[in-house]
Amino acid sequence: MQTINHWPDMAKLNIPKAVSQDLQQRLLEPFDSEASAKEFWREAPSTIIILDPTDSITALKESDTCNQIEFALTYPEYTVPLKMDYQLMVAIVNDSGAGIYLVIPPELSHIISEGVENP
Repeated sequence: MQTINHWPDMAKLNIPKAVSQDLQQRLLEPFDSEASAKEFWREAPSTIIILDPTDSITALKESDTCNQIEFALTYPEYTVPLKMDYQLMVAIVNDSGAGIYLVIPPELSHIISEGVENP
């Protein structure tokens, strides 16, 4: 699992390049430029959680981000497919628009319906 609390460097994400590029497009979608997106992230810090295909439910339950993962799974604003059968779930956590961006690989897609606490 990878947790990022700032505007991400797409080259350093632990996901395939095609998924990284698709994620970047989704992150930029509401903005007119990457500069305005980065400014928003400085003002309303968000979290990107990238689950690894090898993460176990036990490891996710024991992680520091378990509550954030559960929040994104329980209260998503929306879910969109990414390339290579990855999923992106977005949950807004406050009035300023900060959010949790949960990237789920196809190997863990079952947690979308089952959750982490009740696999």
